[in-house]
Amino acid sequence: MVYATKLCSKLCFNLKLFIFILTIPTLLSACSTSSVSPKKTASKKPSSKELHLVNHPSKQTLTKINGLIPHAIKWYDNVAKTLSDKGRKLTKAEKNQARLLGVKNPDAVRVVVMNKFPEPNNQTVNNHFEGARAMGNIILIKPKHQHNSVILCHELVHVGQKDRLGLKRFLRRYALEREYLGYSKSLLENEAYSLQQVIRPIP
Repeated sequence: MVYATKLCSKLCFNLKLFIFILTIPTLLSACSTSSVSPKKTASKKPSSKELHLVNHPSKQTLTKINGLIPHAIKWYDNVAKTLSDKGRKLTKAEKNQARLLGVKNPDAVRVVVMNKFPEPNNQTVNNHFEGARAMGNIILIKPKHQHNSVILCHELVHVGQKDRLGLKRFLRRYALEREYLGYSKSLLENEAYSLQQVIRPIP
């Protein structure tokens, strides 16, 4: 009976993590910059009804997201510990851009170039549509985009959003926007797409 309980608990945890990956993939990767069209703009505006849902989510949705966020934060921490030493620091020009984009501590940001991005349970995946990803202060970027300042600026906006809201609130907000608005109407994504075009290319 004890074994069965432990087994059930482990399966429930894995199922929760699995649902987490399936339902909120970009909550974690915030965001998956398209490698096909890095200058694409997520310009659709949400309706007042949709915004109301984001700001007043159902109890079921909020419970689901709040239950998953601790796993996301733990995963972020693990990724930071694993990849921080492998990433490069921002250049002086990039640090100046980062500050303009709301990053509080540009010195803490690391850019890691890799073909496959990490997923929960120590897995890696090569998603061809994901050109870059911001995870806390870690920015992951595919080799073919490592010199693309537009994509880097997009991800720096997400780092700045995390700094502005705090990681927990940022993850919750991002998840709620993805749940109710989808990617194209996400306010956080719209902000990132908007600012990546306004900021001058990094020399």
